[in-house]
Amino acid sequence: MLVTYSVILILSLLLLGSILFAIIFGQLSAVQQQTSRYTTVMNLASHISSHREAFNRLIFTATTDDQKIQAVSDIASAEIRAKQQLQRLETSYEVNSEQYFLLRGIWNGLDFINQQQDIILQEFPLDITGFTRYYTIEMTYNYLDNYIYSRFLSSVVAQDAQAVQQMQSTISHIRILSLVLVVFFAVIYTFIIIFIVRSLARPIHAMMDTAREITKGNLETPDLPAVGPSEIRFLEQSLNSMKTSLKERIETLAENASLEKRIHQQELQQIKIKRELDRARLLTLQAQINPHFLFNAMNTISRTALFEQADQTADLVTDLAGIFRYMLDQRTTVTLAEEFDFIRKYLTIQKIRFAERLEYELQDTIDEAGILIPPLIIQPLVENAIIHGLEPLEEGGRVQVIAERIKRSLFIIVRDTGMGIDPSEVEKLLGESKKLDNSHIGMANVQERIKLYYGKKANMSIERAEPRGTVIRLTLPIRKQDRLGG
Repeated sequence: MLVTYSVILILSLLLLGSILFAIIFGQLSAVQQQTSRYTTVMNLASHISSHREAFNRLIFTATTDDQKIQAVSDIASAEIRAKQQLQRLETSYEVNSEQYFLLRGIWNGLDFINQQQDIILQEFPLDITGFTRYYTIEMTYNYLDNYIYSRFLSSVVAQDAQAVQQMQSTISHIRILSLVLVVFFAVIYTFIIIFIVRSLARPIHAMMDTAREITKGNLETPDLPAVGPSEIRFLEQSLNSMKTSLKERIETLAENASLEKRIHQQELQQIKIKRELDRARLLTLQAQINPHFLFNAMNTISRTALFEQADQTADLVTDLAGIFRYMLDQRTTVTLAEEFDFIRKYLTIQKIRFAERLEYELQDTIDEAGILIPPLIIQPLVENAIIHGLEPLEEGGRVQVIAERIKRSLFIIVRDTGMGIDPSEVEKLLGESKKLDNSHIGMANVQERIKLYYGKKANMSIERAEPRGTVIRLTLPIRKQDRLGG
C-alpha cells in the first residue's frame, strides 16, 4: 500500500509539475515572441538605416569604381535584409488592420526608393533634377523612420499591453502554485538529489582533473575508469578516446612537419641546381656564335686600309673592338639599348663590305630604359637576313630592325627584302639546333636561348614577306631583372 501511495504521489506530482511547466513555457514562449517581434522591428530600422548610409556614400563619397560598386552592393544587401524583416512582421488585415497598412506603407516606401535610386544611378553627375530626386528619397527615409519607430512600434506595444497584463495575472497564480509544489518536490526529491550528486560528483571531478592536465599539454595521464551512470561512462570513454586521438594527431603533425622541412630543403636544392644548369647552358649557347662574320670583318678592314689613309679604317677597328668586347662579355643579360648599339656597329661594318648592295634601318620606339634581354639574340637574325637573304642577290636589299612595346610584351622584328624563305624551311629553322647545318645554327641558338631564359612565355616566328623577303618576329615578356642572377 505504501508503495502504491508513493507511486500515486509521485505521478500526481509529476502531472502537476508538467502542467506548471507547460504554463510557464507557454508564457515564456509568448514573451519570446514579443521580444522577437521587437527585435525584428529594430533590425528593420537598422537595415533601412544601413540602406540610407550606403546610398549617401554612393552619392557623396564614392569616387572610384570599386567604391561605387561596393556602395551599390551594400544598398542591395541592406534592401534584401530589410525586406526579410518585413516578411517576418507580415500580418493579415483581419488580425490587425493598422499594422497591415503600416507594413504596406513601408514596403511601398522601399520600392519607391529603389525606383528613384535606379534613375539617379543613370544621371551621374547629378544636376538639379537629380538632387531633387535625392531629397525626395531622403524625405522617404524620414517617413520610413517615423512609420517604424513612432507608429508601427507603438502599435505593436499597444497590442502586446493587454497580453502583458494577462501574463502578469497568470504569473501571480503560478507563483503561489509554485510555492506549494516546491515544498512537495523538495521533500520528495531531496534524497534522490543526494544520491545523484554522490554518483556524479566523483567521476566529474576525475574528468575535470584529466581535462586540466590535457590543457596543460600532459597527455600521459592514466585513462579514466568507466564508473557511474551510462552517460558519465560515455563521457569518460569519450575523454579517453579524445586524449588518445589528440596524442596520435600531435605525433603525426610532428612527423609531417619534419618531412615537409626535408622536402622543402630538397626542393630548394633542386631549384638552385636547375638555375645553375640553366645559366651554364645559356652561357654555352651564347658562345656558339658563328665566327664567319668576324673573319669577313677583318678582311674588310684590311682591304679598306689599302685604299684609305686611316680615318675610316680607325672607325672600323673601333667598331670591331666594341663588337669583340660585347661578344666576349659573359653577362647573361644586357639592356635593349646595348643590344641595338651592338647591331648598329655590326651593320656599319657590313655596310662597308656590301657597299650600295646593303641598306639598313634601326627603329627603337621604346623610350623606357632598363629593359633586359639575353645578349646576341638579334645579331644571328640580322646575319641570317644578310647572308641568306641579301647576299645571293646581285642588287642586294634592305634590312630593317624594329623594337616596340605593347603592354607587357616586347616585340623585336627583323625584316629584309631578300630572296624570301621557303615555307618548307620554316619548321626546319625553328627546330632543334642538332638538326641544322652550321649555316643555320644561329637561328636555333636564338630559339633555344629565349626558351631557356623566358620559358613558354617567349616565341619566335618566321614568315615570308610580300612581295619578297622574310620577316622574323621575337615576342618576349618585359623583364627588368635578370632571372638567372648573372
